Amino acid sequence: MIPAFRAATTNTGRALEIVRMVLMFLVFGGMLGYALELYVIGHWLPTFQSQIPFYVTIPGVVFIAWIFFDRTTPWVRIAFIVTMLVLIVTGILGAYYHWLWNMMDAGEIDWNFTPAMENFHGFRPILAALAYTNMGVTGLACIYRAR
Repeated sequence: MIPAFRAATTNTGRALEIVRMVLMFLVFGGMLGYALELYVIGHWLPTFQSQIPFYVTIPGVVFIAWIFFDRTTPWVRIAFIVTMLVLIVTGILGAYYHWLWNMMDAGEIDWNFTPAMENFHGFRPILAALAYTNMGVTGLACIYRAR
């Protein structure tokens, strides 16, 4: 990001690089903050499923920090893209399982519209899991280069 900013030759290019740097910084801070929040609320349970957000945060933070300074090395770029895709999938699956567990707490799972929507905002927050999807999509948008 930083070398790309220096290499930008037009005002539009520099403005785009500033927006990219700000968004990547927000994703970086969001990942660290969200991991801390999950730790504070006790999401670090002995089950593997509850630990997945922490495991995907580690490479996410590493590659976001790395991509700030080196966006052109092919393997770093591919690793970053794969990590962002894993974040997206993690968020979608996390939202689905939060929703499923909310419905299981209510008793038998009823997939009809009204009961499913009532359990959408249960004990396990569905939109919280989708924050990982948001961070992954934002990361992908920041590294995208129109050719």
